Amino acid sequence: MSERFVIQVDEDLEAIMPRYLEIRQKELAELEEAVAAKNFEIIRLLGHRLKGTGSSYGLDELTRLGTLIEDKAVDEDMSEVPEHTAGVRHFLEHLDIEYVEMDE
Repeated sequence: MSERFVIQVDEDLEAIMPRYLEIRQKELAELEEAVAAKNFEIIRLLGHRLKGTGSSYGLDELTRLGTLIEDKAVDEDMSEVPEHTAGVRHFLEHLDIEYVEMDE
Protein backbone atom coordinates (compact mmCIF):
# COMPACT_ATOMS: atom_id res chain seq x y z
CA MET A 1 0.00 0.00 0.00
CA SER A 2 1.31 3.39 -0.95
CA GLU A 3 1.97 6.00 1.67
CA ARG A 4 -0.48 8.87 2.02
CA PHE A 5 0.36 12.38 3.07
CA VAL A 6 -2.31 13.53 5.51
CA ILE A 7 -2.01 17.27 5.90
CA GLN A 8 -4.11 19.37 8.24
CA VAL A 9 -5.15 22.62 6.61
CA ASP A 10 -7.10 25.56 7.99
CA GLU A 11 -10.79 25.07 7.29
CA ASP A 12 -10.89 28.63 5.94
CA LEU A 13 -9.05 27.31 2.86
CA GLU A 14 -11.56 24.55 2.13
CA ALA A 15 -13.44 26.54 -0.52
CA ILE A 16 -10.32 27.49 -2.49
CA MET A 17 -8.10 24.43 -2.01
CA PRO A 18 -9.59 22.37 -4.88
CA ARG A 19 -8.82 25.15 -7.38
CA TYR A 20 -5.32 25.57 -5.95
CA LEU A 21 -4.64 21.85 -6.40
CA GLU A 22 -6.13 21.90 -9.90
CA ILE A 23 -3.68 24.65 -10.87
CA ARG A 24 -0.77 22.74 -9.35
CA GLN A 25 -1.71 19.64 -11.39
CA LYS A 26 -1.77 21.71 -14.59
CA GLU A 27 1.56 23.29 -13.74
CA LEU A 28 3.01 19.88 -12.89
CA ALA A 29 2.30 18.74 -16.45
CA GLU A 30 3.99 21.92 -17.73
CA LEU A 31 6.94 21.28 -15.41
CA GLU A 32 7.34 17.71 -16.66
CA GLU A 33 7.33 18.97 -20.26
CA ALA A 34 9.91 21.65 -19.40
CA VAL A 35 12.12 19.06 -17.70
CA ALA A 36 11.95 16.83 -20.79
CA ALA A 37 12.89 19.84 -22.97
CA LYS A 38 15.51 21.08 -20.45
CA ASN A 39 13.83 24.50 -20.51
CA PHE A 40 15.46 26.06 -17.47
CA GLU A 41 13.44 29.28 -17.58
CA ILE A 42 10.09 27.45 -17.38
CA ILE A 43 11.47 25.04 -14.78
CA ARG A 44 12.65 28.01 -12.69
CA LEU A 45 9.30 29.80 -13.01
CA LEU A 46 7.24 26.77 -12.03
CA GLY A 47 9.60 25.88 -9.19
CA HIS A 48 9.28 29.46 -7.97
CA ARG A 49 5.48 29.22 -7.99
CA LEU A 50 5.58 26.04 -5.92
CA LYS A 51 8.01 27.61 -3.51
CA GLY A 52 5.93 30.73 -3.17
CA THR A 53 2.51 29.17 -2.69
CA GLY A 54 2.93 25.81 -0.98
CA SER A 55 3.33 26.96 2.60
CA SER A 56 0.53 29.51 2.23
CA TYR A 57 -1.82 26.59 1.68
CA GLY A 58 -0.30 24.43 4.41
CA LEU A 59 1.66 22.32 1.92
CA ASP A 60 5.24 22.82 3.08
CA GLU A 61 6.46 19.88 0.99
CA LEU A 62 5.54 21.77 -2.20
CA THR A 63 7.52 24.77 -0.97
CA ARG A 64 10.50 22.55 -0.17
CA LEU A 65 10.46 20.82 -3.56
CA GLY A 66 9.80 24.08 -5.41
CA THR A 67 12.85 25.64 -3.76
CA LEU A 68 15.05 22.72 -4.80
CA ILE A 69 13.71 22.84 -8.38
CA GLU A 70 14.09 26.61 -8.67
CA ASP A 71 17.64 26.58 -7.28
CA LYS A 72 18.74 23.90 -9.74
CA ALA A 73 17.14 25.76 -12.66
CA VAL A 74 18.85 29.03 -11.71
CA ASP A 75 22.17 27.15 -11.87
CA GLU A 76 21.08 25.45 -15.13
CA ASP A 77 21.77 22.12 -13.45
CA MET A 78 19.40 19.30 -14.41
CA SER A 79 20.75 16.92 -11.77
CA GLU A 80 17.98 15.96 -9.36
CA VAL A 81 15.34 18.08 -11.16
CA PRO A 82 13.55 15.02 -12.62
CA GLU A 83 13.58 13.40 -9.16
CA HIS A 84 12.24 16.52 -7.45
CA THR A 85 9.57 16.84 -10.16
CA ALA A 86 8.60 13.21 -9.57
CA GLY A 87 8.43 14.06 -5.88
CA VAL A 88 5.89 16.79 -6.61
CA ARG A 89 3.77 14.30 -8.59
CA HIS A 90 4.03 11.71 -5.82
CA PHE A 91 3.04 14.22 -3.17
CA LEU A 92 0.04 15.53 -5.11
CA GLU A 93 -1.17 12.04 -6.03
CA HIS A 94 -0.95 10.81 -2.44
CA LEU A 95 -2.27 13.89 -0.66
CA ASP A 96 -5.18 13.71 1.77
CA ILE A 97 -6.32 16.97 3.27
CA GLU A 98 -8.07 17.28 6.62
CA TYR A 99 -9.69 20.65 7.16
CA VAL A 100 -9.45 21.73 10.78
CA GLU A 101 -10.15 24.83 12.81
CA MET A 102 -6.87 26.59 13.39
CA ASP A 103 -6.18 29.02 16.21
CA GLU A 104 -5.30 32.51 15.09
